[in-house]
Order: sequence, then structure tokens, then C-alpha cells
Amino acid sequence: MTETIGTYAGLFGGMLLGLLSLYLGNHFAKKKRALDERHHLIRTKARAASWFVTLAAIYLFFVLVLLNAVSSITFILAMLIMVHIGSWGCFVFYYQHKL
Repeated sequence: MTETIGTYAGLFGGMLLGLLSLYLGNHFAKKKRALDERHHLIRTKARAASWFVTLAAIYLFFVLVLLNAVSSITFILAMLIMVHIGSWGCFVFYYQHKL
């Protein structure tokens, strides 16, 4: 029972902290006039490229499940979100220096 409460607290607490960080980041960026066309172009290109990496990871995990190499759906979902967010961050960094 205690593990379940901790799991829900971490899940919803992380979601709330993420949304709060998103709101505060946008709020302070608007004050510094950092939300311009270049910012939106970089984020859009990074999001599109990140989905290609995520699609490749989905196929990879599907093959691993078929080969019985990975059996935990929790592990697969955690790795997918890590791949997606990590690749998005890497592509934002890449496009900021490229454009």
C-alpha cells in the first residue's frame, strides 16, 4: 500500500512540477522577449526530428519484446519517454547552434 501511494505521489508530483516549470519558464521567457520566431522554429524542428528517433526506438523495443529480451512494459515505457525527451533536448541544442 505504501509503495502505491509513493508511486502516485511521484507520478502526479512530477507532472505538477513539470507543468509548473513549463509555466514559469514561459513566463520568464516572455519577460525577456525570448519567445520569437527563431525559438518556435527550433522547437518545431526538434520535435519533428525527435519523433523519428522515438519511432525507431518503438521498433527496436518491439523487436526486443518479440525476442523475449525485455518483458517489463514499465521498463519499455520509461525508456521510450527517456528516448523521446532526451532526443528532443539534443535536437534543440543542435538546432540552436545550427540556425
